[in-house]
Amino acid sequence: VRFVSSTWVFGKLMCHVSRFVQYCSVHVSVLTLAAIALDRHQVIMHPLKPRMSMVKGGICIIIIWVLASCFSLPHAIYQTLTRFYIG
Repeated sequence: VRFVSSTWVFGKLMCHVSRFVQYCSVHVSVLTLAAIALDRHQVIMHPLKPRMSMVKGGICIIIIWVLASCFSLPHAIYQTLTRFYIG
């Protein structure tokens, strides 16, 4: 919508929310890939040790989302909506 009408029509709140969601999804993706890589490393380097339990997996998911939210919060807080009046 922004590119069609050349303006932001969703207001100040959505400006902050959309920036938070964009950066949070990037951080979640990167942290999830890092967690998968660490798990694969553990499985390859220590094949006889027991695998990760469901509880530990759930804790890892919660930690990933908390970290991603913390990393994305500054982008949402300091995002500004500037209005330019042309005419």
